[in-house]
Amino acid sequence: MRTRKLIEDYAKKLGFDLVGFSPAEILPKYKKVYKSWLKNHYDGKMLYMRERENIEKRFDLQKILPGAKTVVVLAMNYYKSQKPLEKGFGRVARYAFGRDYHKIIGKKLKELEKFIQTLGGETKSYVDAGPVLERAFAQQAGLGVVGKNTCLITDKFGSWVFLAEIITNLDLACKNKNGIKKLQLQNSQTDANFRICGQCQRCKLACPTGAIVSAGIIDARKCISYLTIENKGKTTKKFAEKIKATQRIFGCDICQEVCPHNISRQKPAACVELSTPKIAGDQIELSKILSVKTDAEFLKMFAGSPLMRAKRKGLQRNSSIIL
Repeated sequence: MRTRKLIEDYAKKLGFDLVGFSPAEILPKYKKVYKSWLKNHYDGKMLYMRERENIEKRFDLQKILPGAKTVVVLAMNYYKSQKPLEKGFGRVARYAFGRDYHKIIGKKLKELEKFIQTLGGETKSYVDAGPVLERAFAQQAGLGVVGKNTCLITDKFGSWVFLAEIITNLDLACKNKNGIKKLQLQNSQTDANFRICGQCQRCKLACPTGAIVSAGIIDARKCISYLTIENKGKTTKKFAEKIKATQRIFGCDICQEVCPHNISRQKPAACVELSTPKIAGDQIELSKILSVKTDAEFLKMFAGSPLMRAKRKGLQRNSSIIL
């Protein structure tokens, strides 16, 4: 389709590495997994994940954009190598090296939305922040396959990608009403029993806290990313010991670092905005974090960084644990 090609070319011009198109209808298997995840309370204290309105939107994009027909799914490589960790420092997840990716990608999404609107489409966009099961739509769009560690594994970049999506009323994904049925058949043939992972258990075995409770299911309450960022309270002794051992002050890449698909696809990100300017870097001196006295001082140090999510209290708690 000419319209589809125009959108893909413009998206890549803006800096997106991968572009795919999925029907706005989500396959039942993804809904089933999400419901089960909530039932087991694997969302921890992220209560917004189970709000009725948000669940309804996740399962039916018509509640976000009436007349929605297509989800334009976009991916951007963010991989960056890291220097050996220095003594007295805490490790920062790769995605948080520089400016907040929500802002960088969000700006590009708005540009792409404007372009799609000139083609006659209505739009609504999200970047890792809205009520959209983005990995499900990314898989439906053919960008990759979800692995046992729940990350979307792409052929070109492994799982080192940010995901974003634009919902539109333009019909770009399927040429006929049976499109979703064809898609369901394709999915059943490509990702049954996590075929992309085979018998590999590296991510599950490497997870320090046992957060990968089964293939494709993570208990967020045990995940170091959740514990160092989303958790606003105290950390139990059991998990504090794991954080200390891994020296992760913000986020965690361990399950991605051991994945064979990622080891062979470590390509430096082409988007310079993701690492320039450097804010947090790949590691932070713990004593420096503990010396911050006020929220204003913390803001001056990390303004525009993803580390703002953990706030001064969270980062100082994590620093104290590691020290």
